[in-house]
Amino acid sequence: MEKLKEYKYIIILILLMLGFTFYWFQLRPSQIRKECSTHLTGLPSRAPSSSGGLFAALGSNSGEEAYKKCLAGNGLKK
Repeated sequence: MEKLKEYKYIIILILLMLGFTFYWFQLRPSQIRKECSTHLTGLPSRAPSSSGGLFAALGSNSGEEAYKKCLAGNGLKK
């Protein structure tokens, strides 16, 4: 028990670093992807509803480009 008290601050620092790493590499990217996809699906459709969704409404390349731009603007590469 004395060893835990002795290394208490090192253990707390390691736990904080692990928590930050998990947030930065797991939670943050998933939140950005979700935000970008909801932002893009919120755009008004320019095509009939039977056309096949977002990428068909915006044109396959332009929808993917907009999604990639949104990801890049928020700090993700893909």
